[in-house]
Amino acid sequence: MDIRMVDVLDDDDFAAWHAVFDAGYRVGRVDPPIWTVAELLVSYRDPDRSWEHELFAAVEDGVVVGAAEVEYPLRDNQNLAEFGIAVPAEHRRRGIGSALYDAVAARITELGRPVIGTAVNQPVNAPEEPGVAFLTKRGLTRRNTEARRVLRLPVEPSLLDRMERRALERSGGYRITTWRDSCPDEYAEQYAQLKALLSVQAPLGELDYELEHWDVERLRAEERVTAEQRRTILTAVAVAPDGTLAGHTQIAIPGLEAHKAYQWDTLVLPDHRGHRLGALLKLINLRRLAEFRDRDRIETWNALQNDHMNAINDELGFETVEHFEEWQSGSAD
Repeated sequence: MDIRMVDVLDDDDFAAWHAVFDAGYRVGRVDPPIWTVAELLVSYRDPDRSWEHELFAAVEDGVVVGAAEVEYPLRDNQNLAEFGIAVPAEHRRRGIGSALYDAVAARITELGRPVIGTAVNQPVNAPEEPGVAFLTKRGLTRRNTEARRVLRLPVEPSLLDRMERRALERSGGYRITTWRDSCPDEYAEQYAQLKALLSVQAPLGELDYELEHWDVERLRAEERVTAEQRRTILTAVAVAPDGTLAGHTQIAIPGLEAHKAYQWDTLVLPDHRGHRLGALLKLINLRRLAEFRDRDRIETWNALQNDHMNAINDELGFETVEHFEEWQSGSAD
């Protein structure tokens, strides 16, 4: 068995890697969200990306039997590299995952990044995933856990009405503005800063993660990539009485994946909390999602300790299908 790097500019090489990565990540999981070949190629080949991606394949007799990825930030968090390893069920327990780990760990050492991160997806009411023992043996520890939750659509309008009335009772003085896909120029600089703050103001547990660097250039680059991936983005922002942005939320609707939508960022800045803006933003965006009648479910991720957001999702009827465990080893210190 050989471990080699994958050429993301070679369509066939990348497709072979993706097929194995996809198969390995699906084992034992409930309808997992996995990006399509076309979506990933847009991101990985983009010249203005904020993360670098390096792909590895385990090959036996010319056949890919295991897949791995190393990714690391280019604009911030220069101490960090993250990895993922996927081995299809029929190729497990043969040392393929260990060989791929050795390759990615060596590469991360070469990059000089002391903090190594990855994730374990643990379905609820299921035996412990083998990745837990695998990572523990190699010195990684669980630093944060998020619940991956699914809400079946459409949401009962009367429920949205009740929740929105309660939110409006506390949100006086704020107004909600929405857009589709590209942020209006008048908000672009402020909105880029909101995107940055989410990286450290979302509950992170014990993760070693620094404030991301966002500016208008990065915001526009992300919007361009998302458009090329054929993803529609619904954004709602709360505007404070002084005209500044107080919070935001996003829903992504992938054009290359049927039926699903994804709840992305939701953040209300600390000085503006207590006005039920998070709930109001999510409710308004859910009403907008109803226009996409082909979508029958929306997925979201929230840290287990994020009591406020979890309470909103509980009331809406989201159900937990698995836990997204974030693991790290090393420290920037």
